[in-house]
Amino acid sequence: MKWHELKKLIAVVFAVSLIAAACGGSGSEGAGDGDGGEETTDTTVAAGAVAAEEVETEVAEDDSERVYGGTVTIGLEAEANGLRPWQDGCASACYTISIAIYDKLMEQTKEGLVEPWLAESMTPNDDLTVWTMTLRPDVTFHNGVPLTAQTIADMFVLQQEGATASGQIAAAGITSVEATGELEVTYTLATGNVALPTFLARAPLGFVFEPAAATADFEGFTMAPVGTGPFTMVSRDLDNETVVERNEAYWMSDTEGNQLPFLDSIVFNPIPDEGTRLDSLLSGTTNAMQTLRQGTIRDARAARDGGGELTLYEFQGNNAGGGMFNVLVPPFDDQRVRMGLTLMNDQNQVIEALGGTGISLPATQWFSPDSPWWSQKVADAWPQFDFPAGQAMLQTYVDDPERSDGLAVGTPIEVELSCPPDPTLIAAMQVLEQAW
Repeated sequence: MKWHELKKLIAVVFAVSLIAAACGGSGSEGAGDGDGGEETTDTTVAAGAVAAEEVETEVAEDDSERVYGGTVTIGLEAEANGLRPWQDGCASACYTISIAIYDKLMEQTKEGLVEPWLAESMTPNDDLTVWTMTLRPDVTFHNGVPLTAQTIADMFVLQQEGATASGQIAAAGITSVEATGELEVTYTLATGNVALPTFLARAPLGFVFEPAAATADFEGFTMAPVGTGPFTMVSRDLDNETVVERNEAYWMSDTEGNQLPFLDSIVFNPIPDEGTRLDSLLSGTTNAMQTLRQGTIRDARAARDGGGELTLYEFQGNNAGGGMFNVLVPPFDDQRVRMGLTLMNDQNQVIEALGGTGISLPATQWFSPDSPWWSQKVADAWPQFDFPAGQAMLQTYVDDPERSDGLAVGTPIEVELSCPPDPTLIAAMQVLEQAW
């Protein structure tokens, strides 16, 4: 796709709500007597509150004329771990590349519904243990092989042994996938599962790959993947660039009947450093970029407001950063410790450390208030920041002669914090370290 004036574009795809500190530096603090509580300020925005005046999520309509041709270079936050849907873990960078190469059987709409994509229909029996899918006709893979029901059955053989797909098969309860017609696929489940279509709307089960090519070169498929998507692989230079070009035989057209895609090609450049990635956009080295960091969004806003030709697409979305307790290890096997530390986590201070003030909101769940799955009941039940209450709850554990860590009554607990070496995450973790 080519615009009359190709503006620098920043596609900001980010998960910025914080349930607890996602990660950061490391340290141990005696939390039994809540040292540091006097310096902690009260929260000013309740977790889960909607602050529409602070968080912009609207996207302006683009009415510019579209013509065929052109190449777009996209800066990614990292290199994809791999491009084998059944085998390799897939995060943001992987998804950005993969959706150019692979189509999904089902697709989630902006309203939260899951609808057929490569499939034309998918219907269950009465007890939701057998699902029948009908595929679109006349769809071919990049290597010319037609998509049939047997394709999906053959994919399942690889998925059953896949490092990522096998777990999803177990979670979905799928026991078999059979071709029961030229374009008819039957999924049989051990127990009824109303959510089966959602498993087919994402990796690792939803992306459709050419199983014969995958079997012929199991390791090499990640460098030369074959799907039915709008773009085909041209070259893949790890940690440098991945180039894809238009699939001339793509099955989809736009609402006006124009053959898709419009672009000639896309170049994906992994640029892990946030500042360097934004600089590449501002200098015109890239045309678009993605980020998950609030600080980068803040800097991009400043560049735009200072006269830079940037268009920001911001979406807080159905995602949130969070911390994890190892509940198999004392003292985190005790709910009082987990709850106490959570109560002592001021999300607003963590968000400020991440550079997200005015960008992201405190969270109470994985879903944001604009999500169809956001729950008011969960929001009401989420523990609001209350430092003294957290201190008191920890103290009941510290003073318990039967405490799970076996230490003497009155001995402070120890908390070890760890995370990847990202500067903003370290800053966020230091907020918790100082408070705790």
